[in-house]
Amino acid sequence: MNLRLLKSAKVWLFAVLVPLLAACSSGVQVRGDSSPYADFSTYKTYGYFQPMGIEAGYNSPVFGQHFRAAISREMESRGYQISNHPDLIINVTARLDDKVKVTTYTAPYMSGMYYGGAHRGGTAVGAGVTVGSQATMTENVSVFIDLVDKAGQSISWQGVAEFEASDERAQQLQQTIDQTVSKTFALYSHRAGQ
Repeated sequence: MNLRLLKSAKVWLFAVLVPLLAACSSGVQVRGDSSPYADFSTYKTYGYFQPMGIEAGYNSPVFGQHFRAAISREMESRGYQISNHPDLIINVTARLDDKVKVTTYTAPYMSGMYYGGAHRGGTAVGAGVTVGSQATMTENVSVFIDLVDKAGQSISWQGVAEFEASDERAQQLQQTIDQTVSKTFALYSHRAGQ
């Protein structure tokens, strides 16, 4: 297969899967981290990178629209207001990683056999457990939400959601993005001007 075509296919797959799969709340791990140098009491307004990382390359602008709507709800519920000259600029990026998932399983079994000769006879029955493992390729998605101090040009807070890609998560784009953003922002404890 042509290397360029393979790369394009992987970029397209990445572009489609990342936001689509972002997060049924089960199986999603989130973490957040604040800069020790950020003064959150000075932040009252927010805006977005144009374009955000999630919209770059072959990614659809629809992804950005859904992320902007979900993030705006979270920011406004904390008293922030959108502005053309924001204190915080928000960026969303994503990464897709191939992983090998090893599943170990056990399977009980029973066996029986006939033994003996012409004058002897009998059976033996045995039971046991077989232990095995199976390796499968999976894709893990990491979604990064960065709140950047516009004046200082440094990240003040970063939230990260990580999960395993699945077809089930891909079926409801807006709902999965909303859930991912909501679960990630649950770790953001700051309010505008406080």
